[in-house]
Amino acid sequence: MVTTSGSGLDPDITMENAEYQLDRVAGKWAADTKRDPARVRGEMEQLLKRDAFAPMDGLFGEKMVDVLQFNLQLRRRYGAPAD
Repeated sequence: MVTTSGSGLDPDITMENAEYQLDRVAGKWAADTKRDPARVRGEMEQLLKRDAFAPMDGLFGEKMVDVLQFNLQLRRRYGAPAD
């Protein structure tokens, strides 16, 4: 699900893959932070839609999500998850 480049691994996945993983990721963050799973999922979905991008400013290709930036946003919003 991670794309590769000449420089190694890029932290991007397709929007389709991000949506596929959304329930699992939201459920884990909700459990770790003791928040409502439905609300966390909704907030994450909004973040994904807001920050998704397409190559060449949308001229071609499917929408992508920068997983690293998304995870950093989640940490800012919810704090660090429990280990």
